[in-house]
Amino acid sequence: MATLGKRLLACVNYPRTIFVFLCLLTSKQKHLIIKDIARWNQINGNTFGLFESLNWYLTYYKEFRNLLIHRFKHPRRSIIHYLITRLLWKPMESLYIYTKDIGGGLYIQHGFATIISAEKIGENCRIYQQVTIGYKGEHSPILEDNVSVTCGAKVLGGITMGKNSLAAAGAVVLKDVPPNAIVGGVPAKVIAFKDENNLDFQG
Repeated sequence: MATLGKRLLACVNYPRTIFVFLCLLTSKQKHLIIKDIARWNQINGNTFGLFESLNWYLTYYKEFRNLLIHRFKHPRRSIIHYLITRLLWKPMESLYIYTKDIGGGLYIQHGFATIISAEKIGENCRIYQQVTIGYKGEHSPILEDNVSVTCGAKVLGGITMGKNSLAAAGAVVLKDVPPNAIVGGVPAKVIAFKDENNLDFQG
């Protein structure tokens, strides 16, 4: 939950956030960004409205800035992209997002030294720090809905991580992962399956 002091400090940034908020309202990615914010609120226990949530995450979470900037990317919006990234809200320099097709509700935990270059990412996925999701040869992975890739894990090549699956810390995932599975090790193997009553387990 947000402390009063942090909320007051965030208010100072309202003028910077107004421009971004207007961009959000007119963006074709609006529905996805709203899902992102709702997911971040759920995980962080915040109950802010849309504008205040946007301002809060821009102020205190550089990972969110990267995600939002990625949502806004479009050749026709290059000026907007420049204004946000250079003048208003600088992104985290060690977090790289190259995936074009990302469902709503992506949550990036810390995000330091992370590369996200999947073919497709479903809804409500969660990615931690020092993660690499990328190519092996000419192919990159697909992450279905509610997938978690935890700290230091690598997910490589033309594989699919099924719904609700999780890559444990330090895992190197080179083969398809079945739904609800937890995989770990180098190379990664199935080490457990999630309880159907606790599919949100993050490990």
